[in-house]
Amino acid sequence: MPFEHIQVDANMNTEIAYGTLTNDFPDQSLSVHQSPNFPLYDPDSVFEIPRNIADGFLILLSGGLTSAKAMKEERKHKKKKSSGESTAQSPPEVDHSAIQLSFAALTDGNVIEATFGVKSTGGMKRSEHTSEIAFNNAKTAKAAIMDAAICSDSITQLAVETYVKCFRIVVTYHMNIESIGFLAWCVRHQKVRDAAIQDLVVAFEPLNEVLAASI
Repeated sequence: MPFEHIQVDANMNTEIAYGTLTNDFPDQSLSVHQSPNFPLYDPDSVFEIPRNIADGFLILLSGGLTSAKAMKEERKHKKKKSSGESTAQSPPEVDHSAIQLSFAALTDGNVIEATFGVKSTGGMKRSEHTSEIAFNNAKTAKAAIMDAAICSDSITQLAVETYVKCFRIVVTYHMNIESIGFLAWCVRHQKVRDAAIQDLVVAFEPLNEVLAASI
């Protein structure tokens, strides 16, 4: 399904192009796939995560190999490549030598809780400002990922890579929003958000399928 995609280069100049969502994740498609009967994130809560917090999670999960700063460099390289100049390849998104530490951050830390808008008072206690539904959804998602990972190390890696993509999408979303002028806000804001939501759907498809199959 085509959509209007807004890209921002390293100089924060906005570029608008039309394409399909699979351009961002070429190995995946939007065909109907099996999904578990519980969510792995809440889209509204995901885009309420501040850019600096998303950047922190990105650095944590990737082992320092991916960050908002690195993403700006990637955009600069892509722009040079499109003009015919040679560029270095993008760095890997995850430090595979530290994958277990990154996975522990997912399952034992508050990374997944952030994608549901969960606020805690410390430990496993739910803040009065957090809905019980969001709190329970985060617990269910973490438990399902941990249970599935027991059977396969590849699921451990997939889970980490999926949430790295999630926070890349969040950082990109904030970059794009910041580039929108005041007069164009009403029109372009919703298009940027809709495109980012669909990118999340695509990013989580493989993990959704694996968890659905493991239940």
